Amino acid sequence: MSYFISVFLGTFVLEDLALASGIALMADGKMSFMTAFWACFLGISIGDVGLYLIGYLASLFGVEKRFSFFKKYHSTFYNMRNSKTLTYSIVISRILPGTRFITYVGAGFLRYPFLKFTLLTLASVFLWVLVALSGGKTLTLLFMDHWLWVVILFLIALHLLKTLLPQLIHPWQRKALLHSWRKWTHFEFWPAWFYYIPIAGYYIYFSMKHRSFLMPFYANPNVANAGLLGESKWDFLKYLNTNDLTTLKTLKIADSVDFLQLMQTLQKENFKYPFIVKPDVGQRGFAVRRVKNDFELTDYLLLSHFELIIQKLSLLPKEAGIFYIRQPKEDHGMVFSITDKIFPFVVGDGKTKLGDLIIKDQRARVIAATYFERLSEKLDTVPSVNEIIYLSECGNHCQGAIFKNGNHLISKALTSEIERIAQQIPDFYFGRFDVRYLDQESLVNGKNFEIVEVNGAGAEATHIWDANTKLIDAYKTLFIQWGYLFEIGAQLRTRNPHLKIKLFSFLKECARVYFRKEKLSISS
Repeated sequence: MSYFISVFLGTFVLEDLALASGIALMADGKMSFMTAFWACFLGISIGDVGLYLIGYLASLFGVEKRFSFFKKYHSTFYNMRNSKTLTYSIVISRILPGTRFITYVGAGFLRYPFLKFTLLTLASVFLWVLVALSGGKTLTLLFMDHWLWVVILFLIALHLLKTLLPQLIHPWQRKALLHSWRKWTHFEFWPAWFYYIPIAGYYIYFSMKHRSFLMPFYANPNVANAGLLGESKWDFLKYLNTNDLTTLKTLKIADSVDFLQLMQTLQKENFKYPFIVKPDVGQRGFAVRRVKNDFELTDYLLLSHFELIIQKLSLLPKEAGIFYIRQPKEDHGMVFSITDKIFPFVVGDGKTKLGDLIIKDQRARVIAATYFERLSEKLDTVPSVNEIIYLSECGNHCQGAIFKNGNHLISKALTSEIERIAQQIPDFYFGRFDVRYLDQESLVNGKNFEIVEVNGAGAEATHIWDANTKLIDAYKTLFIQWGYLFEIGAQLRTRNPHLKIKLFSFLKECARVYFRKEKLSISS
């Protein structure tokens, strides 16, 4: 009986501690399940009703009339009293830490029907105590026999909670979460770790064929690890002829630079707003920003802790990715793939909020979370009739751009021009030029385009992310691409056996990219 009283009284001090004590006593055989259940159930129920009565008594004593705050929001409180929101809050607060006190006292203060409150409370407490004690007892026994699996499952649950909780709290992100399952309906949106499983098997096959897992690391010997990951953008861009019409003016800025130093450099180099700022070492569109004024530049500097690339803003309207491959034994390479990039947008109707326009778009809603994060301050605004709102102006698929197969744009003239530019970069055999261009006719003729970025061996033929591409065709393209990469690495390794790789820096960059959760992750 003493254990019953201890647990019962403990619920008035700290509910969770009382439940934990009941579980521990059951595990030691000092308390039966029913005794622990009734001790917790009665104590918690009485305590919850007590909170309601505190609020109810406060309303009887005229607290509402004595404070201007309550007078000001009288109609709001009255509407809340008669809405379903308060009913849902009473139930949900049972499992949300820190919400029960204010909710239950508030229910009493608003004079929520006492009988209805009591029935809801008894039902929720009954289920909560039943689940807590049953689950706690099971977990205790499980932990004693299989502690490692319990720890692993706990960490997985913690990760899921950390991932889902921010989405559940924000109303627009909750809407995005409702449509997130659609990502599995087409491989275009599959998580990278899942999509590349067959590629991992093919990588192992090629490694066995060439007797080395590291052949791709030799493919562009002038760049760290061939540019598989973590390469410097500047290591490519610095070789481009500044007098070429295809070259955008670009500067590399040290991570230690302050605002005044940077402004002096920009003034000296005649850089004017707007321009592009991005990390020298980036990945998948990370932290790419169009900066329009001093305030945005200062904000970027405060959030960034890496070397920067500052680049003149291209005014050409379209963007493409041109994939280039050259065998070391050959004088000329080829354009292996072209990806035409479309910047998605929605059109206002004068009635619908921007967030809902995104949800209505069949493609945009699949990755609505990305668009919502980028446009978070505008989601509740209502675009005017026929107003065009761009959801992304960054040419990266993971940032929301739409990729189309542009292989029909491959021509002799374009290949010749890309070859001329590629030859400016020493020992460049495998990679992709991301370009801005005027129109398709000009691009086919090798004219009117500007190079935004050059990617190394970690680049891929991104035309495979066209929604019309079949999964088998996408894998075929990647298998061919990786075959070329291994062959090029093997040839260069044979030609120069003293080539060095930086495997540790590669693994370090892999970890940094995977665990990156910085505020600049979503490009603007």
